[in-house]
Amino acid sequence: MTVRSLLAWVLCAAFAVAEGQAADLTAIERKLAVEPAYTSQPKYCLLVFGPEANTRAWLVQDGGLLYVDRNGNGDLTEPGEQVTASPKQSNADEGVYLFEAGGIAEGALEHKNLLVHVSKLDSTDDAAKQYLADYPNARAYWIRLDVELPGWKGAGVGGRVEQLVWHSDATGFLRWADRPEEAPIIHFGGPWRIVLSGDHRFTVDRETDIYLTFGTAGLGPGTTTAVAYEGVVPPEVYPTVEIAYAANPGEAPFKVLYELKGRC
Repeated sequence: MTVRSLLAWVLCAAFAVAEGQAADLTAIERKLAVEPAYTSQPKYCLLVFGPEANTRAWLVQDGGLLYVDRNGNGDLTEPGEQVTASPKQSNADEGVYLFEAGGIAEGALEHKNLLVHVSKLDSTDDAAKQYLADYPNARAYWIRLDVELPGWKGAGVGGRVEQLVWHSDATGFLRWADRPEEAPIIHFGGPWRIVLSGDHRFTVDRETDIYLTFGTAGLGPGTTTAVAYEGVVPPEVYPTVEIAYAANPGEAPFKVLYELKGRC
């Protein structure tokens, strides 16, 4: 096996951040206090904030409407919590919507510029093909938020740190649930770690790219929250990967360290 091309993903980094004790997301009660009258089958997603995930805010999509639990009290009927999809960047017939959803409060902290994009999955991708075979009406969900993190300065609004959730990660595709108790949980401002961003497979005598994500694990497939490295990770700091190569039968594998300097 040869691995000649090792490139880092846009959000990867070898920053010396100790992985903190992650909150037990499975212990979080996924329950809403008050819900509006929906016009379609609602889709549920729960956001949690901070190292201990003590602040929780619901996102509920109802077709071209998005309900945002801005103050985290579980009541989606309060003023300012209903967001209409952008008319110029949405197509209801295709099930495509862009929600420019504003801010969410976490105590004294104010997170800004929440964007939620609902789009069609790429049906030419092998993994997406299989997922669409299992869930024919599935959509790709993308979430972006500028997170206020004391002690950190990123490229987001007012020096906030950009954090992103793509439509999938190494564990699968992000799927918003039909019921609150089954909702995926996405963790902003949680402990950071470096993980593989997809299902990597090496093929003998072929070049292989390795993609990493620098961020926080959530609960459920596709819930990894990536941290944009601009302003957070020094440009001279790179991650390293150790790869163990298979040897002849009876021989121990040999290991090689690679420094990943590519940023997209």
